Order: sequence, then structure tokens, then C-alpha cells
Amino acid sequence: MPRRNTIDSKVVFSNTQLDLFAAEQGIQAPPRVRLLFTSAMQQRLTPELEQMILRALREFPEFDGTTLTIGLTRANLGVAIKDDLTIRLNPHRLSHNTIGHELMHLLQGGGAIPGGEVQCDIWTLARSPLFLDDPPTYLSIGTKISENWPQYARRVRELCIAAIAWRGRHPRYIQWLKRELRILARAS
Repeated sequence: MPRRNTIDSKVVFSNTQLDLFAAEQGIQAPPRVRLLFTSAMQQRLTPELEQMILRALREFPEFDGTTLTIGLTRANLGVAIKDDLTIRLNPHRLSHNTIGHELMHLLQGGGAIPGGEVQCDIWTLARSPLFLDDPPTYLSIGTKISENWPQYARRVRELCIAAIAWRGRHPRYIQWLKRELRILARAS
């Protein structure tokens, strides 16, 4: 049986520590959130990883006043456990996009953000340019766009924002977005 990450021993950042760390790194402080790191994540926690998590959290004011647990996974890029407000990250292949995607999963299902992996990719890309550092995993963007992601990232984000706006008037917004992505790939 695989050993689960435990949170017996935790690294906890207080709001003051988060503010100081953010100031030292030259980034805006994240929402007032308490971070708990599992024992396994503590062993792999680097200043770069901490900085990436703080930058991503800055884009999620919904977590203000909450406690989030950050754990480790080796099986996937990341995993979210909504009931526990926990995300598990693979530090070997980490991007802001992955962190944002897993944080977005914690917000899904409350009405504003629909559930599902594709939907999570769409809302993550639309949320902030920070999450454009890696192509989406579940949203079908095609080989051309994926292989040339830096060239297409901003336009894909604009299409995701438009798709979310279009969703209010039309339930087939994902199909619309996929069609627009195919058009984008052909046009270039």
C-alpha cells in the first residue's frame, strides 16, 4: 500500500510571514490564507516552489481567511481534494498553470465555476496571465498551438474569457471554444 502524505509535522506560514516572504520576493502578498505543508512536501519545498504557490494564491481572493494544505503527489501533475481544501503538487514538473488549475478545482461546484477538467482549464487560463506559463492539460488546443504555446497563449486566454462570457447565453460554450481554437490554429 502506498504511503500517504501525513501532516503530523507542518510548516505553517502566518500572515506576517507570508507578507514578509512576498515582500522579499518582490510579489504582492496573497490573500490572508494559512498554508499547511505535509511532511512529504516539506522535504521538497524550495524557495522557488514557495514563490510559485504565493504568486498563484494572489490570483485567488476566494481563499481569504481559509487554511489550505499543500501536499505532494508523484502520480500526476497535481491533485485537488475539495473537502479538505488540499492540493497535492508534483514539484518536478510544476508550473503556475498546474497550481492555478488545482486551486480552481477547490472552487468548482459552488455554482459560478462548473465542475470538470476542461472547465477547470478554461477558468484557470481566463483567471490570470500568470497561468499561461504552460499549455492546458485537458482543453484540446491542438498540436500546433500546444507546440507553439508562447505564441498562442494570450489569444487562447482571450478565447477562454469570451467562452465564459458566452456561456451565460449558450450552454455549448466549450464546443464554441474548441471551434475557435481550431480556427486559430488554421489561421496562423
